[in-house]
Amino acid sequence: MMNRRKIDTSYLGVAVLAMAAGLMGGLMAGRFSTDRPVLASEPAKEIKAQAFQLVDGHGATHAALNMSEGGGPALEFYDSEHRIRVVFDMTGTGDPRLFLMDADGLIRTVVGLGLGSDGRPFIRLRDQDGKVIWSVPKP
Repeated sequence: MMNRRKIDTSYLGVAVLAMAAGLMGGLMAGRFSTDRPVLASEPAKEIKAQAFQLVDGHGATHAALNMSEGGGPALEFYDSEHRIRVVFDMTGTGDPRLFLMDADGLIRTVVGLGLGSDGRPFIRLRDQDGKVIWSVPKP
């Protein structure tokens, strides 16, 4: 006849209790985790901010909406090298303008309204040195 050793049941109880507590803790931690996005049941009717940026998966900015130095809103678009290449803005008086920049950041084309006090439209084309090469109306 084999001699069986008697197992102390108090250790067994502690082990079972520890495993149950670990399982419950893991389940509850997943429930309260902040790693998941929070989704609103209804979309917001209004969002207010001083600026918005459109970024890719690496955090690089490709477009931005902000307030310009002149006091009006500005929408900026960036190229693959993250340089501003297109800006659509409004002056502080509400006149719209479109700027096209080359890779060096030089404004090469401007189209807008608000030339003079009567709000006339204008177009300016510039060469690589910034000199106006074509303009309507003439400067």
